[in-house]
Amino acid sequence: MLARAATAGDRAAREELICAGLRNVALHALRLGHRGEGLDEAVAAGAEALILAVDRFDPDRGTRLSTYAWSWIARAMTPGRETPTVEHRTTSASGSDLLDDLPEHLAAVAGLRYGLLCEDGVGLTIDEVAEHLGLTRWQVRDREGRALSHLRGRLARVGRRAPLGEPIPRSSIGRAFDC
Repeated sequence: MLARAATAGDRAAREELICAGLRNVALHALRLGHRGEGLDEAVAAGAEALILAVDRFDPDRGTRLSTYAWSWIARAMTPGRETPTVEHRTTSASGSDLLDDLPEHLAAVAGLRYGLLCEDGVGLTIDEVAEHLGLTRWQVRDREGRALSHLRGRLARVGRRAPLGEPIPRSSIGRAFDC
């Protein structure tokens, strides 16, 4: 019920799903052997991955949210991931570049964080992006937030042009956490 409510736009349901999943994030970080300051960074990266998983989750696909989010969280916490090189911008399915609408300083951060500018397609942690671009963690978070806000506005305009009658399908799978 929470996942369906969150999918329909209920912010309280979304927050409840995220809060319920944070325990799994911490357990996964400990299971991977993160300790001390590394644990804090792993939990922060895992929490960001959990939020992305909750936002992309489709409760009608027959999978639990915890199962769906597990791979997102694990990928975000992978220790020793090398910094991919920036090679090119990937294009969206429609053929237009997702990052073209953004100012260059926002596009660089968003592209590295979400793997759009990475050779292997895997996004970098906040610390890796900060080191790669010579920024502080705060600057990376700020620029990432502004870029996502801009892209959300752009996608909202596209959504308003979608044909009426059928909802826009979501690409994620899963069911709500069993708390």
